[in-house]
Amino acid sequence: MEGGIRKRGGTQAIAQTADAVRILPFTLSHSQAFILVFKPNQIDILDPEGGFIKSLTTSYTAADISELNYCQNRHQFYIAHPKHPLKWLRTSEDLTNWSIDDFQYAVPPLEEIDTPSSAVKPSEKSVGKKATLTASVYETYDNTKRYLIGDICWYVLNNVKQYFKAIRITQGKAPTSGSEEPIGEAGTIHVPDPNWEMTVVSQADTFTENDVNKFAFVNEGIIRIDEFISKSEVRGEILLKLTTDIEAISGSWTFKQDIFTSNLGYPKAIAIFQQRLVLGGTTSYPNYVWFSRVGDVTNFLPTISDGDSFTVSASSDQLSNVLHLAQSRGVVVFTGGSEQSISAAATLSPTNANIVESTAYGITENIRPIKVGSELLFVQKSGERLRSLIYDYSVDSLVSNELTVLASHIAKDHGGFKEVTYQQEPDSIVWFVMNDGTISSLTLNREQSVNSWSQHNIGGQALSTLTLPSVSGADRLYFLVNRNGTIQLEQLKEGLLLDSVIKVPVQHNKPCIVQDPLISILGDEIAAYFNDGQSIYSLPILNREGNTLTIDCEMSVGHIYIGRKFTARISLFPPEIQGSPATSSPALFKINHINLYLYETINPKVNGEMIELKQFTENVFEAPKPYTGSKRVEMNGWNDFDNFKLTIEQDEPLPFHITAVVMEHNFNDR
Repeated sequence: MEGGIRKRGGTQAIAQTADAVRILPFTLSHSQAFILVFKPNQIDILDPEGGFIKSLTTSYTAADISELNYCQNRHQFYIAHPKHPLKWLRTSEDLTNWSIDDFQYAVPPLEEIDTPSSAVKPSEKSVGKKATLTASVYETYDNTKRYLIGDICWYVLNNVKQYFKAIRITQGKAPTSGSEEPIGEAGTIHVPDPNWEMTVVSQADTFTENDVNKFAFVNEGIIRIDEFISKSEVRGEILLKLTTDIEAISGSWTFKQDIFTSNLGYPKAIAIFQQRLVLGGTTSYPNYVWFSRVGDVTNFLPTISDGDSFTVSASSDQLSNVLHLAQSRGVVVFTGGSEQSISAAATLSPTNANIVESTAYGITENIRPIKVGSELLFVQKSGERLRSLIYDYSVDSLVSNELTVLASHIAKDHGGFKEVTYQQEPDSIVWFVMNDGTISSLTLNREQSVNSWSQHNIGGQALSTLTLPSVSGADRLYFLVNRNGTIQLEQLKEGLLLDSVIKVPVQHNKPCIVQDPLISILGDEIAAYFNDGQSIYSLPILNREGNTLTIDCEMSVGHIYIGRKFTARISLFPPEIQGSPATSSPALFKINHINLYLYETINPKVNGEMIELKQFTENVFEAPKPYTGSKRVEMNGWNDFDNFKLTIEQDEPLPFHITAVVMEHNFNDR
């Protein structure tokens, strides 16, 4: 075995958070990071040490919280849910004011819902001006149109709008009010228009009060409707210049409106890309992705200008419902059946955006993809496979590889993945909360070709996890844990050797006694150890009654650490020596010795037997000191590959770090 294996750090409870369901990070910088604790209808904001800052009221139920999607842009934290309007949680520059509100669109994403079949005429065409939009049941006279008997149109005579009915088939002859013909010297007589007669029509029944805040796309411009005047007239501001103010016939203009509504659904996926807010996946438009205007995340007014908003539709022969969005050489659209990429040769714009399918695996619905180095990690739709997504120059596309191929039992045995977070420092580790409340980890280092899985039991039910940066450079890792009905926010720290650690004072009453109200939530696997920075050793617990422990310790011990113990264990595969043409797998083999290379380790066990690490120069009555060096351990007996067992473990609250294991073995053919 090569490459180091060490015991993980223990956890320390930093806050009790009753009814908490999920924790999310709010990160501004290495020195300004916060924890958002989501509870039914509430968000508690905590600092990295668990200190309470503020509580905010929300409409999210416990079931809603697990379905939330989010992204952050500086002081704005966006929260998406398919049944709730998009929210933004904001804080002031000095971090003294916090609030959560419905996101306010200057112009929301728009789609045509229902356009009346009427002709409309705008009164203005310049941007910023107020324009009156006048509707007519009938169209204006068209000199190129052939009118049949009974057709009605309108025409302006003497600055007055008049309606005319064709009394014969006509084309190219505009309506008139008739003419005056002379009658001798006595005067004139009125002669009606031979093609048209004036008529009276009812008012156009086109607009309603519900049309306020809709957008009229007419004559290549856009008018936002701000005021309802009558069924035939509305007024609004011109947002995009109209090419002309002539009448637009029926079918040549459209009404568009906000499609993020309770009836049509709200976006499920969200991301920030090149100063654009990107939204996707509503109930009525499950395969749509909307991009805001560059630098204005509130504006989704669609035009063909490079910096303006646009919409892309995800299409595939697989499921194309948008579930998540992420960045990687463009915007990666994760759907229920495929992974697609929205990109452009230059800066992404309405005129050059392309969407192509890269792979076809599908993502699970409620687990966000995470960025690890240059690749995206996502949980496949089954909930039991972890895949990477990375650009491959050889095929000029994103490609995907499975990372659970050698550890598929972890997800299968623990109900699949529930949540994921990435701890970049001090080691590159991806942490998972499993559906049965346990924890898994993947040590992933592509530069060193490391892909190593581990399983962890922290003695309670893990509910959620997150990481925050710190000024020291090491990422802080947190878990939300339910311990015997008490929900705690716990931080994993490398220097701790137990879970839910409590540092308590010792009462020297012969015997030593420690008391703390948190002892009751630790369960049966409770342990204690002493660590003053110079020496470290475990302490036997003689008795436990409620929140009181009786400890065997010396009078010099002032404080000890108590918590729930856990075991660090590795099991090695049998040795394999390949040859030509056969391998050693059918043979009997004997491990004569193993050489353990240890670093600051105390009391390791090999196949259940403790390995003595004390040196001859050490006092046998003193607590053992952390050992660094190699230790040769004798092994006995012949084995075959099916019955081989080599387990190295540490089940006490003591340090444990193996840098290598070297086996000395003999092989014998059967």
